[in-house]
Amino acid sequence: MHKSFSDWRAWGAFAGLVLLPLAPASAWHRQAKHIDKLAESEIGHAPGQPREESWQIEQRQLWFERTRALRDNPDAGRERAAAVETLKQLRRSKDPQQEALGESWAPVGPSSMTMTDWIMGRVAGRLNAVTPVPGNEDTVYIGSAAGGVWKTTNAGASWTPIFDQVGTLPIGAVTLDPNNTNVVWVGTGDKNGGGCAGYFGQGVFLSEDAGATWNARNGSGPTAMPLSIVNAVAVQPTDSNVILAGGAGTCAGGSLSGAGVFRSADRGLTWTRVLSTNVEDIVFVPGTNIAYTGLINTGVSKSVDGGATWTPMNTGLNPAGSRMRLTMSPSDSNTLYALVGDRLYRTIDGGLNWSQTNADACEGQCGYNLTVAVHPTDASTVLVGTIRHARSTNGGATLTAMTSTWGTSQKVHQDTHVVRYSTTNPNRFWVGTDGGLWRTDDGGLSYVNMNSNLNIMQFYDIAVHPNDVNIVFGGAQDNGSSGRRTSLQWGLTFASGDGFMNVVDPTTPSRVFQTSYPQSNMPTIVRSNASGSLGSFELVPRTGLVASSQFPWVTPLAAAGNQLFVASNTLYRTTTDGNSWTAVSPNMGSASSVITPQMIGVLMPTYVGTSGGRIYFSADASVPSPTFANVTGDYPGGIVSDVAMDPTNAQRVFITRAGFGNSRLYRSTTGGTAWTAVGTGLPNVPANSVAVDPLNTNRIFVGTDIGVYESTDGGDNFTAFSAGLPLGLVVQDLEIDDTPHVLTAGSYSRGAWRVVLSTSATNAPPTPDFSATVNDLTAAFTSSAIDFDGTIATTSWNFGDGSPASTQPNPTHTYATYGAKTVVLTVTDDDGASASFSRVVRLFAPPVPLSNGVTVSGQSAPQNDELRYSLQVPVGATNLSFVTTGAAGEDADLSVILNGETLCESAGATADETCNIPNPPPAGNYLVIVLAYSALSNQSITGSYSMADLIFRNGFEP
Repeated sequence: MHKSFSDWRAWGAFAGLVLLPLAPASAWHRQAKHIDKLAESEIGHAPGQPREESWQIEQRQLWFERTRALRDNPDAGRERAAAVETLKQLRRSKDPQQEALGESWAPVGPSSMTMTDWIMGRVAGRLNAVTPVPGNEDTVYIGSAAGGVWKTTNAGASWTPIFDQVGTLPIGAVTLDPNNTNVVWVGTGDKNGGGCAGYFGQGVFLSEDAGATWNARNGSGPTAMPLSIVNAVAVQPTDSNVILAGGAGTCAGGSLSGAGVFRSADRGLTWTRVLSTNVEDIVFVPGTNIAYTGLINTGVSKSVDGGATWTPMNTGLNPAGSRMRLTMSPSDSNTLYALVGDRLYRTIDGGLNWSQTNADACEGQCGYNLTVAVHPTDASTVLVGTIRHARSTNGGATLTAMTSTWGTSQKVHQDTHVVRYSTTNPNRFWVGTDGGLWRTDDGGLSYVNMNSNLNIMQFYDIAVHPNDVNIVFGGAQDNGSSGRRTSLQWGLTFASGDGFMNVVDPTTPSRVFQTSYPQSNMPTIVRSNASGSLGSFELVPRTGLVASSQFPWVTPLAAAGNQLFVASNTLYRTTTDGNSWTAVSPNMGSASSVITPQMIGVLMPTYVGTSGGRIYFSADASVPSPTFANVTGDYPGGIVSDVAMDPTNAQRVFITRAGFGNSRLYRSTTGGTAWTAVGTGLPNVPANSVAVDPLNTNRIFVGTDIGVYESTDGGDNFTAFSAGLPLGLVVQDLEIDDTPHVLTAGSYSRGAWRVVLSTSATNAPPTPDFSATVNDLTAAFTSSAIDFDGTIATTSWNFGDGSPASTQPNPTHTYATYGAKTVVLTVTDDDGASASFSRVVRLFAPPVPLSNGVTVSGQSAPQNDELRYSLQVPVGATNLSFVTTGAAGEDADLSVILNGETLCESAGATADETCNIPNPPPAGNYLVIVLAYSALSNQSITGSYSMADLIFRNGFEP
C-alpha cells in the first residue's frame, strides 16, 4: 500500500476499537499521533511526506517464496494442485465422519472490518476483479486476491462465496459470456502476489449455472493451457466456443515462465498458444471477432480472426514497463486507452496510431496498483486507478482525483486494482481496492460501501486470549492488526500496513503485543496494557537489541509466563512489562523463524527454529542466564515453520517444515537429540503449523497450504480434518485451547476459523461486549455478550457516575454532566461464571459558537479530552481558516468537520495548528474539534472568513 507510517494515522479510526469499539475520537487520534512519532523517531520519515511502499510489497513476496522454498521447487504449482485433488477425494469420506462428531470448522471472521467515523465505511481485503451482470447490476461477481469468487444478488448488501470447493482461491479474472450471463469464466492466480507467491493458481474454470458449479477448462497433454496465473479471459461475441486466456505463466524452477495468450475453439477443452508475452487485458470489439491485447513490455496487438493470429499496433506507443493495462471505449470501438506505468496513451483509429495524453498518470506503486476504464457513452471520459482513482474528461490530458488523500474523509480505500463502468448507467462505476469494493451512482459525488460480509483476509498469524476463545487477534497482509470479541466483524487494533505476530500475555491477558515491519534492522513491537484497544499501543523500547539484518520480515514473537521473546539470529528476552532486552542465546547462524516457550511446572522449556534449518533448545529459558543447545541433530534441513511441545513433556516435540519433498513433520522424544520423520498421509505441500491436543497428546494437528490434517496416533499417520473449510485453504497458524476445547486456525486467504473438538468438563466464562449510542446526556446501551457453552443469565451495568447499577439487558441512562464515563458490563452465564468488560463512553457538551474573526482564549482540557466549537459560514464566504495557539510544551490536534465529513486535519507536535479550507468553502455550520493530545492549560482558537463588500461592490457610482 502507498501509506507511510504518517499516512497510516487514518487507520486509527479503522474498524472501531476491537475491545473498545465505540471509544471517542481521541482514541484514534492518539493512535495516529503515536504512529507519527514512530515514523519520525524510529524511521526518520516525517509525517505527511509520501513514501513508496515497493520495499514492503517486495518483502511480502520474498517472505512467501522463501518460507515455502518455492524457488527450489521446479513444479510447486502442479504438486499443490495434485495434493488438492487427493484431498478433495479424501474429504468425500472424511467430512461426513467429522461432521457426525460435531467437529466441523466455522468462520470466526473478519466479516469485513468496521471503520467507525470514516466515511468510506467497512473494509475487506484486496480485489483483482469486479464483474457486474449487464442488465441486472444488483448481481455482481468479484475475484479476490486469495479468498475466491464471491457473488451478490442484492448490490452488495450480502455476499456468498461460490468458489470454495474448487481448490484454488486466488482470482485474477472473472468474465461473463456476452451471449449468456449464466456462463462465468474464472482465471485463477494472483498477479499482484508477485513471482512464485502466486503458485496457488490452477488455470481457468467454467460455470454454466451462474457460479453454482465449476469445472476446470485447461485441456490436457499437448493441448493444455499451462498458466497458473491467469490475468484475463475473453469470450468471442460471435462464437462462445472461442476463448482467449492470458497471464503471467506458472512457477517453475523458482521463477515464473511460460507467460502468454492461449486460444481455445472448443470452450476450453483444448488450447493453442498464440502469443508468448504476459498480458493483463484482452478485449473483443462487441459483436465481432476482432480482439486487442496489451502485452506487457511489448505493446498492443490486434487480431481480426478471433485471436488466431495477431498484428502489433504500436505506432506512437512506448510499451516499456512492468505493467500495461488496456481498455476499449464502449461507445467507439476505435478508441482505446493503454496505461503503461505512469504513461497514458490513446488511439482513435483502432490502434493504427497512438498518442501519449498524459506522462504522469500514476500516483505511485505503478507496478502494483494500475487499472483503467472508459465511460459507456463518452469516449473522452476515462477512469484511471493507481493509488487513488482519478477521472479525465479530455481523453486523459488532465486527471482529477475522485477522493481525498488518506484520512477520515477518504470516500474509497486506496490502492486501486480495478475500476469498472456500468454499461447502462453513465453515472455508475465500481472501484475495487486493497480494502474491498465501492460503487457510485452519481458520478463519484458519493459512494456505496459494498463490503458487508466479505471475509477475504490474509493472516500471517493469530493469537487467542488464554481465558476466552472468543477473543482473537490477527496480523494481516496490508490490513494491519485487528481483533474481535463477539462479532464476526473485526476491528483494527494497531495500524501498520501489514500486521504480523500477535501475543497475549498469559499472566496478564489485558497486555497484548503486536508486530509490524522491521525498521533499520530492528523489530517493531508494540504493547497495549488495555486489552489491545485501538490507541492503547506504545512502542516497546529496543534497548538491548542489536541491529541485525537477521530480524526477518515476519519477526517471531512469543511469550510464556511473564517473559517475552523476540529473535534475529540471536534470541532476546524481556519481561512482558519490561523496557529493555537481554540476549539469551548464542548466534544461531541464521534468522529465527519460530520461538516456542512453554511453562511446564516452574520451568520454561523453549525451542527456537531458524530459517537455516537449525533447532535450539533450553530446558529453562526463564533463568537469568539460560543455556541454549543446538539440537538440530539429524533433522535434514529446511526452514522450521513451527514447533509444538507436548504440554507435559518438553522432550516430546514436533516441528513442521514448510517445503516440498522429504517429510513435512518431524518428531523427537529426546528433546531433539534425534528426529524421526513422521506424518504419513500429510500432503506434499508446505506445512506451516502444528498443535498438540492438551487433552489427548496423541492427537496432533498440522496446518498446511491446502487445509488441516489430524493424527490420532501421536503423529505417525494423518488424515484430512478440513470439514467446513474452503478446499485448498492456506492455513498459516493453529492455536488450541483446553477450556473450552477449541482449535482455531488463521488462514492466509479467508480469515480465521475454529472447530469445537469436544465438550469441556469445565464451564467457560461468558464474553461481555456492548455498544453505546449517545444523544446529548442520554446514552442507550446494547449488550452483545455471548456465552460459548450456554446462555447469558444475568446482566449488570455500572454507568460510571455513581448511580445504581441496572440489570436491564439493554438500558438507557441519562447522565447529569458531560464528560468521559467508564461503563462496566458484567454478565453471568447459566452455570454461574461471570466476566466484566469496560469501555469509555464520552458525552460531549454542545459546541461553543465562534464568531467570525473573534478569538476565544483561556481554554483548558485534560489529556485526551476534546474542546468543541462551531462556526456558521454563510454563502459567498472565502478564505475560511481556523487557527489554534497554546502554551509551549503542550500538544493539540485540530479537525474541521462539515456534515459529518472531515475537511481538514492538522496534527503537529505543538498546540499551534492551522486549517485553511479551499475556496470557495461550502456554506454551513462547521464543527471544530481541538483534541488535547496533552493537557491544555491556555488554548486559544480563532475561526475567520472573508465576505465581499456588497454595499460598495459597484463603487460610488449611482
